[in-house]
Amino acid sequence: MDYNSLSGLDKAAVLFQVLGEPLAVSFFTGLAKEDILKIRVRSTELAGKVPTIVKKQILDEYSFLMLQDRYRQSKPDSIKLFEFLDKLNFEEIYYLLSKEKSVVAALAIDQVSDDIRTKFLEKVELKTKNDIILELGNLADIPLEMVVNIAKELEKKAAFIPESKEFSRGGGKKMADILNKINEEEANEYLTQIQTKDPDLYNDIKKYYLTFNDLLDLNEEVGSDFWTNPDIDIDILALAIKGIDAEKVNQIIEILPKKKQAMYQPIEKPMPKKEVMQARRKLVEAMQEMIQSGAIKIEDIVGGGGSQEMIE
Repeated sequence: MDYNSLSGLDKAAVLFQVLGEPLAVSFFTGLAKEDILKIRVRSTELAGKVPTIVKKQILDEYSFLMLQDRYRQSKPDSIKLFEFLDKLNFEEIYYLLSKEKSVVAALAIDQVSDDIRTKFLEKVELKTKNDIILELGNLADIPLEMVVNIAKELEKKAAFIPESKEFSRGGGKKMADILNKINEEEANEYLTQIQTKDPDLYNDIKKYYLTFNDLLDLNEEVGSDFWTNPDIDIDILALAIKGIDAEKVNQIIEILPKKKQAMYQPIEKPMPKKEVMQARRKLVEAMQEMIQSGAIKIEDIVGGGGSQEMIE
């Protein structure tokens, strides 16, 4: 007996066999008594005739449906796990998937229209195409939890795909605005992907995207304006500059007003990286407020650089 040859009634009957009728009925809320009777009869007819592997496939199918329901409950506007792909055109889907692992690309393009799937496979390199086609034939073997995780990760990445028209109309600035609102380490991951896929867009983003390292490289005039900002808390500053080169720390402290210089106490003990990054983020936000107010121009600041890893 082949899985693909089974009707909906057959699958329901197998669930009755495997799970027992009371539990199986919970999958089919709203069924009339006569429908339950039909399933019960068919279950008796199929007893001993369904291979174990087919039973497993049926259980996987219904487990996947349950996961979709759970996902929809957590995101009321979602109709299915990969609904976000319906909102993307071909160029955006290609941008999103072309550098992903073949199993991820296969799982995603399996959810789109035949036309987009065909165009995608025609555009990727031959080896990539062959790998994806191979994975398409093995999608049933992907653990359900992995399917959900892949969908969620792709949906997050899809939020950072610029619309086609934005590439020529300040797309970099819009992307930078988004990146500036999220965790710097996560933003840098997206930047790395963009740098690989679209170097021109990456360079445009870096004209506007602000990092903590940019604050460390401020010129004398801008640095004086920023570090003397009365809204900068000295305790936040002390935590943020932990792990920074001593010479750079001294340069910053020397710019501070005398009162804050006297209040400054370096943090000697190791601190959780998360707390240090949060403190740095607060300083970046302080700079963003100064930019928004017009006190400082973004063009006078940005120059690139990643986040510090040394927190000792």
